[in-house]
Amino acid sequence: MSDVFIQRCNEATARIARLRVFWEECQKEGLPEDGVTLELGCGHGHWLTAYAEEKPRRLCVGADLITKRIERANRKKEKRNLPRLHFLKAEAMELIKGMATGETLNETILLFPDPWPKKRHHKRRLVTGEFLDMLAERTVIGGKLYFRTDHEEYFAWTMEKVSKHASWRLLPEEKWPFEHETYFQNILPKHQSITAEVKLSH
Repeated sequence: MSDVFIQRCNEATARIARLRVFWEECQKEGLPEDGVTLELGCGHGHWLTAYAEEKPRRLCVGADLITKRIERANRKKEKRNLPRLHFLKAEAMELIKGMATGETLNETILLFPDPWPKKRHHKRRLVTGEFLDMLAERTVIGGKLYFRTDHEEYFAWTMEKVSKHASWRLLPEEKWPFEHETYFQNILPKHQSITAEVKLSH
């Protein structure tokens, strides 16, 4: 193995260790009474902040890879005094890997994730078999995955990945958990949504 590869592995391990500390800090006051909602690709935090205001007893965690977005999201959190709402810069898979044994999710939200439309970039899409495996392992039985996009091909891709996965069951009649205007939803009104839940045997 090259030195660069080893260095990257060590850096990833260190990031996951820091994220484990983050999850432990979130749970210091005990398990949340109303469960845990995770939004991946939270942007400026509009949706999750509004959701946290509606559900103040729920632990809400939003993650994004762009620092300025997280800074703006945290300003919203502080302005509204929402102690159970947290925003942080983190890669989705690493954030989930950082969860300790016993920590579980009730909902995961993917609002207009990057569709990576070019075929050579499809490997960068978040919704993959590996992602669904890991998410199922850390989600309670009956816990939900909510996905929304305006990109028809990514919608079809996600529908296929979820419908064929052994741990997830599609819920075509399930409503979106909380409707709230967001920047992307305002400029992309023709969207489609997918809801799935973790099966009993996964």
